Amino acid sequence: MVSSGYLVVVFVYVTEFTGSKVRTWTSMHIHAAFAVGIMVVALTGYLVRVWWIYQIILSICTSPFLLFCWKFPETPFYLMAKGRYKESQALLDAIAHFNRLECRLKVEDLLERVKSENGKALLEKEEDERHAQPEKKLSILDLFGSWKMVGRTCTVWAIWFIGSLGYYVFSLGSVNLGGNQYVNLFLAGAVELPSYLIGCFAMDRIGRKKTCAPALLLAGVACMLIIVVPAEIQSLAVALTMIGKCAVAIAFGLIYLYTCELYPTVIRSLAVGSGSMMCRVGSIVAPFCVYLVDVWVYLPQLIVGILAFIIGVLTLLLPETLGKPLPTTIEEAKSLGQYPSKKNSTPGNKDAEDGMELNQDKVKA
Repeated sequence: MVSSGYLVVVFVYVTEFTGSKVRTWTSMHIHAAFAVGIMVVALTGYLVRVWWIYQIILSICTSPFLLFCWKFPETPFYLMAKGRYKESQALLDAIAHFNRLECRLKVEDLLERVKSENGKALLEKEEDERHAQPEKKLSILDLFGSWKMVGRTCTVWAIWFIGSLGYYVFSLGSVNLGGNQYVNLFLAGAVELPSYLIGCFAMDRIGRKKTCAPALLLAGVACMLIIVVPAEIQSLAVALTMIGKCAVAIAFGLIYLYTCELYPTVIRSLAVGSGSMMCRVGSIVAPFCVYLVDVWVYLPQLIVGILAFIIGVLTLLLPETLGKPLPTTIEEAKSLGQYPSKKNSTPGNKDAEDGMELNQDKVKA
């Protein structure tokens, strides 16, 4: 329960600290690290057969990170969303100093033109505004603030659900490999790495939506083909199962980053956290779905195939976020997928795009 909670926070944290040029690879590194963790657990279990020594070794490996987390600063996105512009500027200066660069990036360059009030006024009025305006409490209901957000949230939740359901149905329903259980667990983690690598290249070249939707459609097609493959051609059925699992893994790994990019800073953790909740619902349903083989041997694949295909089609309705800055406000999130008027290029905007890419100046049409 605890690991599921902090993993969501870590993902949002890392995403808000990176620019759009490296955001894809950064996010997938988290999934790759998770797969490597599975392999480390298998290797430790293979070498250490005494359970309490096994637990102590794994605890010692992870305990130093408890000391590191207290040294982490808040993200610039969070500070800006809370109106703490001075702290945000100080953090940007610290990042530039650490990288031995001259900090030309200013907070006012990263905000909307309407909010910036010619930039300098923000920093001067920050303290007065923070005392005058009480902080608004946000809840999961803010994910459904408009009909556009309702459709987006329902589709994103569905992707989370089918990603987890498909992943575990393919895993639990696959042919029993037999052999050493530690080796099998090691291979279960290793097989995910190529999926994340393929996902990274596709996301950076054709976009998030055009990677997620075909991956889900491919998983659905793979499920249907498993049903029609003759039982005596076992190798083909296994190959289709692995293709389906890899396709689901791509969509499952992608949806973390896609969710972060579809929602603004103020509700980003809520969006990823609620999506992770739907993911757990899928993992709970998966074993019961596998038990449906008693009704018909291919019923689990039929259910996953139909759901994956339908959700893959719905994914095509989501906006593309490739190369877009992370939205800070709900209004910016709603405008994703629209085509704003051409912006005037300024040195400040250039620094914002080449630096943190936290936001861009926007001019209302």
